[in-house]
Amino acid sequence: MGQFEQIQTRKSISTNGGVGSIIETRDGSIFINLYNEWPFFESINGQFEDYNLISDKRFKNRISKYFQQLEHLVKIPVNDLKQGYRPENSFALLSAKYFPEWFYCNTCHKFDKFSNWKYNWENSVDTNDQGKFYPPKCFKCYVRNRNNRRKFFDLEQIRFVLTSSNGEIADIPWDKWALLKKTKKKKEDAKENSEINSEENIITLANINVPDDLELEFKTSDKLDDLKGIWIIAKNKSGEQINFSTLSGLFNLRIKIEELIPNTNEKGILFKPVIRTSNSVYYANILSSIYLPANDELNKYSIGIIKDLSEKEMNSDVIAAILPTTNKLNIDKFVIQKLIDNNFSEREAEISKTENEYRFDEYKFITSKEEEKLENLLIFEKIKNKLFSDDLIKSIYKMDKIKITSVQTSYTRQEPISTDLFLKDDDDSNNDIDKIQKKFTSKEGINAKYLPAIESFGEGIFFDFDNDKLNEWINTYPEIQKRIQIIIDNHNNSDSSLNKDLALTPKFILIHTFSHLIIKELEYLCGYPSTSIQERLYIDDNPKTEMNGVLIYTIAGSEGSYGGLTSICDNDKIGKLILSAMMRAKDCATDPICYHTGGQGVGNLNLSACFSCSLLPETSCEMFNCYLDRRILIDKEYGYFKDLYS
Repeated sequence: MGQFEQIQTRKSISTNGGVGSIIETRDGSIFINLYNEWPFFESINGQFEDYNLISDKRFKNRISKYFQQLEHLVKIPVNDLKQGYRPENSFALLSAKYFPEWFYCNTCHKFDKFSNWKYNWENSVDTNDQGKFYPPKCFKCYVRNRNNRRKFFDLEQIRFVLTSSNGEIADIPWDKWALLKKTKKKKEDAKENSEINSEENIITLANINVPDDLELEFKTSDKLDDLKGIWIIAKNKSGEQINFSTLSGLFNLRIKIEELIPNTNEKGILFKPVIRTSNSVYYANILSSIYLPANDELNKYSIGIIKDLSEKEMNSDVIAAILPTTNKLNIDKFVIQKLIDNNFSEREAEISKTENEYRFDEYKFITSKEEEKLENLLIFEKIKNKLFSDDLIKSIYKMDKIKITSVQTSYTRQEPISTDLFLKDDDDSNNDIDKIQKKFTSKEGINAKYLPAIESFGEGIFFDFDNDKLNEWINTYPEIQKRIQIIIDNHNNSDSSLNKDLALTPKFILIHTFSHLIIKELEYLCGYPSTSIQERLYIDDNPKTEMNGVLIYTIAGSEGSYGGLTSICDNDKIGKLILSAMMRAKDCATDPICYHTGGQGVGNLNLSACFSCSLLPETSCEMFNCYLDRRILIDKEYGYFKDLYS
């Protein structure tokens, strides 16, 4: 008998969900398997119906340049549980397993793997109760209390797992840990040991052999609240204690990948312990796209035409202008230039397209129009500037309906990677065993013929700033660049490789912080929790893809209903929203410390920004709550919005 859990479809592709993630449920934590192992994909076996597929040509074109055999973006199935435990559709399911696999009983303290718990349950309990194993229960306590009313004792999972830099995850071999012999050090030795290189404190389990009759117990202390208060006790079949080991020193444990994964081609990579709910366990590599009508896809025919025209000494601007009339092709001039620069290699031209270049298509499409209505998939209009202070914000667009498609291409562990690396091959020239590597979501990897995706419909507000006014503001107040240089220096000196190529400017910090302040203000004005509102940044100083905007949006079904966000664009509420957000930003509960800080947050990548004034839930921010400074918005001497409330 299987166990079923229900999660929202949109959460199966999210920052903390999806293939390779550990999801906490009512009955324990589960690990989402590769999508080719899901019953949904196994049952369909590639024979998809039209209603299974997501239609977004522009987005699929981009992804298929990396996943060259990609045929479809497939909707993740929607399913319901009847009576709370039986699926409506027995095939429209995701596949998962309990993880970590080590469970213990708080009553009898027995500690064992899930497979052994299940086997013993099926062979020890009464026939009528064998189907009552889920959530996992203790067979030992059942047998002892067989004739009592209370005989079902739920098990609990261990809190620690192992992760590696190449994306693998594994259980800690607790049977070996229980047999670990720890030498007690004198205080003088401990002091000396704390001063030597940390590598000398590494704990390994490589030379520990586990006897066949080993039994384990898991106990905790009422007096000690650290790892010294958790014991793993090793006994033989007769109940005689062989050894015991506390969890002290657990985070010094290092295990080579070849010790846990037989026949692996990757040698020397180390597994490190981490708490299973830690953020570092899982980083989903998710690409998303707003629906736009796609330009014609590059193919051999269109590439041949562009090549012929280029050889006639025509540049990308001229070629883009004449293609629609001469060949009925509509291909962006930037794509044509990429094609020329990459010697007419279609794949290289598209793969080298950065995330900002891709988003520029969306930015340009929205800001070049007064209004648009596309197949009921994208509906927006520019609102009247008398409703807000247009000397500070160039224009605001009321996005009545947007369609956002999201695809998980891979994931990493221990550290996230930059968005521009999601569709690039790993650098094989770097042999560093600690180098973060992405792991694909199916066994086919880069040769996948389909990828699971979700399409969401929502609404939003698009803010566009005037580049000339931003430059004038920056040039007028030298203090702004001095402040931002602090963040830039901290960013460049950070140990993390995330966003190393990010071009940080005062414009970026200003618009990103503005986005956070507006989202927090929307909680008060519209009633949306900030967890249901997200940002999509359009910021680039490159002259070819210059943009200074942000889309703040919510997805239907998360909270509230259509119109809750865009209704404030129908009158002067939008101006009041901006004013109120700036006024509220002046009043932080941790001021004056927050306002005058020289750096705070991860890697000191924020200045005047803390949870009381500017930070958002991680699901809302694209930059992991980094690169923020409310002071450059509201400072009475040089703040961009200082005249708004003076």
